[in-house]
Amino acid sequence: MKRVDFKKLSIVNFLSVGEDPVTIEFSKGLHVITGKNKDKPDRRNAIGKSTIADALYFAIFGETLRELKKDLIPNNLTNGKTHIELDFEVDSPKGKNNFKIIRTLSPSKVLIFKDGVDKTRDSIKNTTTYINNVLSASPSIFQNCVIMTVNNAVPFMAKNKIEKRKFIEDIFGMEVFSSMLATLRQDYNEISREHDTRLTKLEEVEKSYKNYEDQKQKILQTRKEKKEKYLGRQQDNTQEAERLNSELEKVQQINISKVERQISALEEGVLDQDIRIESNLEAVARNKALAASRKERYKKMGTEEEKCPVCLRPMEEHDAELIAEEKEKLKNAIHEAIDDIKYYSDGLKELKVRKISF
Repeated sequence: MKRVDFKKLSIVNFLSVGEDPVTIEFSKGLHVITGKNKDKPDRRNAIGKSTIADALYFAIFGETLRELKKDLIPNNLTNGKTHIELDFEVDSPKGKNNFKIIRTLSPSKVLIFKDGVDKTRDSIKNTTTYINNVLSASPSIFQNCVIMTVNNAVPFMAKNKIEKRKFIEDIFGMEVFSSMLATLRQDYNEISREHDTRLTKLEEVEKSYKNYEDQKQKILQTRKEKKEKYLGRQQDNTQEAERLNSELEKVQQINISKVERQISALEEGVLDQDIRIESNLEAVARNKALAASRKERYKKMGTEEEKCPVCLRPMEEHDAELIAEEKEKLKNAIHEAIDDIKYYSDGLKELKVRKISF
């Protein structure tokens, strides 16, 4: 445990205190600051009570309880140098030590002495931090446990949850738990973000896996259908092969010599039909030529001239009769040739049909 006893506070040119120093010596126990307004005896305000509290607070923390700007702290009538001195004793397991704090404005400066030895740090901020460590107290503890003013002190039960925790931590030096809590919250947030990131990646992987699985099932289904199709074809081909083998066995049982004789006979029949077709073609051609020749002769036979156009002898009556008879014979011959053409043409058609049947 550490015990702090304030010994003496000296104030010069600070708020309502002017050049005449105001010195307050503290004794053990509770101190209540009151006063009289000599100008207005019926009032207790504006007599310097808050100045004493602010001076003690300013000596330790470099600020006032009312959070005044530093240019408003010096006495505005004297315009002198603000000078605060605070003497106190610290009783700790290491022993008793006497400390003196000197804090000034214009210029701003803070000094601390431990048993007469200067312990001032390299800056006002670092020196103030050292003072706070010596006293083991924070501004909130001072405002609610050491310097309790009507305007600044807040009852413990009136504080909110966070303020209560912070106040207790300050009293018992348990700030480490807040640091631990902050660290835990930071770790939690980082882990939470990492968890969200990994969860997102996991969802993406699961989605990709599902897509791949769907594709796999489609491929397996396609393979199954193709396999069934190929097996069906294999079965059909097997049956067809069995049928062809059966027919092949039947073919192998046929008498080849007999078939060869039949083929030879058919070939001879085809050859005979070709000969007949050729003969009929010649007959048709011959009769067509004969019919054409006879038609030409028929057209030229006979004349109306008095002389024969060939021998130039005079034409007689019996010559005309002879020509008429000859024309009639030629006409009949033409009809015979046409009939022969039709006969041979019909025979030719029949021969071609018979040839195809072979």
